Amino acid sequence: MSIPERVFAQLALFNPAVFDLHEQKMLHIDSAVHPLFGHPLAVGIALQSFRGTSEVAARIGMRHARITVEDEGDRFPVPYNYIGDLLLYLRTEDGYPYAVNWSIKAGRNDFHERRRSTIKGFAQQRTDQEKARLRNLLEQEYYLDAGIHTHLLSLDDVPPMVAANLDLMYGYHDLPMDLDPVLLDDYSDDLLEKALQGTPPAFIAIEYAKKWGRRDLFLSKIYQDIWSRKLPVDLHSPILVDKPLCMRGKQLLEVYGHLFRDSPT
Repeated sequence: MSIPERVFAQLALFNPAVFDLHEQKMLHIDSAVHPLFGHPLAVGIALQSFRGTSEVAARIGMRHARITVEDEGDRFPVPYNYIGDLLLYLRTEDGYPYAVNWSIKAGRNDFHERRRSTIKGFAQQRTDQEKARLRNLLEQEYYLDAGIHTHLLSLDDVPPMVAANLDLMYGYHDLPMDLDPVLLDDYSDDLLEKALQGTPPAFIAIEYAKKWGRRDLFLSKIYQDIWSRKLPVDLHSPILVDKPLCMRGKQLLEVYGHLFRDSPT
């Protein structure tokens, strides 16, 4: 997984509405069922199907990628599968499942021209720009046939501080906590109360560790509570547990909520 894909995968997994995530998702050449077909959450739901990249390419006037294969001495071209980046599976508050496609690049301009770092003439640049446009359109139309909307995303869309905080929290989010659940609930309540008062969370962890030991787990629980949004921290600010947490500003899922919707608006 590339660095841009990792950043957006962590952003996706930060959303509790996401129940599954597929990376490097293959786009079907021919018609195929919706990716949620057969899922228990989708029972009884009428799902649209893919028409396939071959049909979409013909529709938009694009030459489909091909490879040459050999069979009993004969060589002939066959369509080649395109690969997407991240396909998110989510459910609404009432349990309705849907999917959203994220196409990801390092920079926003990478969507507008292939091989941007290569020295090329004007004619080749125009050709590479058109190829990039058609490739993006192919993926968007392919998923739209199945009622799935696509977002074109790059690291330009996520501040470095947000990316760093997500990466930090992700390293702790599923760390086993072999402490009494009631104790952990009380600890979480104390963390929130004291954080709102401006007390650095590490101070609370140290106090609990004096009585219960396992200082490492109490410190780790701070990051888990931020990840699970029990501590509503502004992730555009540094997470320094020995300093007061920034509890102001919009929450991350408010800022990026539009990327998870099952419609383009």
